[in-house]
Amino acid sequence: YGNGASVLDVARMAGVSEGSVEAFTERCFITIESLHGRFVHWLTDAVKEIEKNWVERHSGCKGWQDGWVLFDGTIVPLFQKPGLNGDAYYTRKSNYGLNAQIGSVPSNLRIVDYSHGMTRSAHNAYAFENTAAFRFPDWFFQGNEFAWGDSAYTLLPRMIPVHKKPANLVRKNAIFDHTVAAICVRSEHTMGALKGRWQALRGLHVLINSNNNHINACQWIMVCIILHNLLIDTEGPGKAEEFAATYDMSEEGNQEEGGVLDSVLSGDGTERRKMLVDEYIQTHYMSI
Repeated sequence: YGNGASVLDVARMAGVSEGSVEAFTERCFITIESLHGRFVHWLTDAVKEIEKNWVERHSGCKGWQDGWVLFDGTIVPLFQKPGLNGDAYYTRKSNYGLNAQIGSVPSNLRIVDYSHGMTRSAHNAYAFENTAAFRFPDWFFQGNEFAWGDSAYTLLPRMIPVHKKPANLVRKNAIFDHTVAAICVRSEHTMGALKGRWQALRGLHVLINSNNNHINACQWIMVCIILHNLLIDTEGPGKAEEFAATYDMSEEGNQEEGGVLDSVLSGDGTERRKMLVDEYIQTHYMSI
């Protein structure tokens, strides 16, 4: 993406054929994928406690610390229209791409859950259904733990998004949403670190003319996620912050609120979100 690192250029510099470059890349991908379980995994209680303390420190509410993970979606643009079912990849931003749903922690931008492969501008509410947090909530979360999200997500017991209109016009809800947004901006930083370091995710040069090509495109995304976490472990979170600063966040854009189903599961998190709102107001704005 914008750096001229084509297969032909690499082949010329290395003195090998273009086919060799592709073969070596594929073999490297297989090796990196074998490290998936080592670098993309469920957090231990001790590490999770660090994230909980971060949330409590930045919100000022002890009850908020159970929301230790942030979810957001991003589009991975393709460099050209796929030859197979190309129209299915057309996004609301007038390009072609794949949706990646990312669950990250706020303190160091580590990715702990993700899903990818949905085409077009798949709504966050639907893309989230393919994550471990949604499909296996009793395994992913413990006790009263939950995730934070923006208004595009469906309100669930384990997913607490900010309010949609007209509820977000209520003063105490607006105060709550503002504070949650200040925490959830860390998920935008995760996207920035991921795409800022791995430029391929800003314009993926993978021809999609078959089902296997689609799988290969998803493989690129997964490999970048693995390497993202690997480098956080080896270089520290500071490097991720540096790459996040170089990425233009305006490329992300928020999902539209339309099309959200508020009854995906029987029962929602209305009472739970109300408790979180009330706790924040009582802690910081007793006069309201």
